[in-house]
Amino acid sequence: MISPVAFYIGNVPVRWYGLMMFMGLILGYIFLKKLAKENNLNNIATMELYLFTVIGLFLGCRIFHVLVYNFQYFLSNPASIFYIWQGGLSSHGGIIGGTLSFYVFCKKNKLPFWKLADVAIIPIGLSAGFVRIGNFLNSEVIGRVTSVPWAIEFYGRNDLRHPSQLYEAAKNFFVCGLLYNIYSVKKMNLPDGTIYWLFIFLFSFLRFFTEFFKEYIIFNSGLTIGQYISIIFTIISGIMLFLIMSKKVNLSDV
Repeated sequence: MISPVAFYIGNVPVRWYGLMMFMGLILGYIFLKKLAKENNLNNIATMELYLFTVIGLFLGCRIFHVLVYNFQYFLSNPASIFYIWQGGLSSHGGIIGGTLSFYVFCKKNKLPFWKLADVAIIPIGLSAGFVRIGNFLNSEVIGRVTSVPWAIEFYGRNDLRHPSQLYEAAKNFFVCGLLYNIYSVKKMNLPDGTIYWLFIFLFSFLRFFTEFFKEYIIFNSGLTIGQYISIIFTIISGIMLFLIMSKKVNLSDV
């Protein structure tokens, strides 16, 4: 059992969640610079672009979570919308918010959106993996009760549960590593936008299965909100991949 608080600065608690999020952001930027240098796209690795995108990403994460996952609670406790240290960030919302802010920045600065999006999306998997580790250390987004040998007793709980956050972290690291290998190691000559949509597809498709291990509100269908959203994202990204690879859509000039 791990306390969510890593240490104190005076009377101020410093949580593992915040530390992991900070680490994910720093390593994500370092990884982005590495990718940009390897692929002669140094114009993507500016701190201004990164910060602009991260702000949009976090806004998307929080707004989506508030509207989709627990709207009635936040409606009755509006101040808690700003308590992000307590958790409550939606990865699907982050994809939407981050993409929109990245698009605005690229258009404002006359940068090729899809070409750069293929590079910028890869480190997201790394950063998201550390956020999930933060969820684990913060004892939130916990898994269902189980008797598997690796079950965890979370802080404030008296039962054993799936470490579902670590399953998610492993999924995110896997997607990041796979796409890095495709894009930067093997340097496969793929149409612009392919890596971006492949990330969305893999991220959402695998998320559908990791949701089975989480303790969430289950509908009569046996699925969670996250699974329904993952299905939508998987279908949209699958269609886009088909259109791009069959050359029915050309994103090179967008």
